[in-house]
Amino acid sequence: MAASSSHPHPEHRWPVTVAILLALGVYVFLPPPLPFLPSWAIPVAALIAVIPLVALNPRRLGRETVWSRALGVAIAVGLVIVNQVYIVEILNQLLNGQGIGVNIIYTAAGVWVTNVIAFGVLFWEVDRGGPYARRFEGVRDDAPMDFRFPQEDGSPGLDPNWRPEFFDYLYFSLTSMMAFSPTDVMPLTRKAKALMAYEALSGFVLLALVIARAVNIIS
Repeated sequence: MAASSSHPHPEHRWPVTVAILLALGVYVFLPPPLPFLPSWAIPVAALIAVIPLVALNPRRLGRETVWSRALGVAIAVGLVIVNQVYIVEILNQLLNGQGIGVNIIYTAAGVWVTNVIAFGVLFWEVDRGGPYARRFEGVRDDAPMDFRFPQEDGSPGLDPNWRPEFFDYLYFSLTSMMAFSPTDVMPLTRKAKALMAYEALSGFVLLALVIARAVNIIS
């Protein structure tokens, strides 16, 4: 795809790549979400999927194809799904009295961190058609604005060409997981509200239920 743009500098590739690699590194130290999977299976599969995206845009996100767009969204959705499987398994262990308190705390903490990253990547991929479309005009004009950042309210002194980048979505995901509600970023579409609600629910389950119950087991 090619397009003219008022934003000549595409977004850097390395922030999202480092975040995904961090999440995959955490998965290596977690027990597998399914008993028939080795602990390295999910990180290796995700790493293989990331390599073509890095090869296409090794430094900046200046190119996009149909397959790269689909693969980027698939990786984000896959990370979210893996975390939900972990949460279900943790809850199952707690309800059936199968888990060891310390192990559950470690697993829940790891899943909490990877959940922040997973939803940050997902928000970054879906908002306004993805990072490439947000930067280049005319690529996906029919994609709605899913999230509105305070820098986009048109106040004097703000850059009128400002566009959110990955760190903005990662910060937004972190605050959503901790506050269980919108903070400075507002969801505008039903899709955005559904994703935020689901992240807040998973964050509540991990912090308020799983970790509290695991501490109680230890006590």
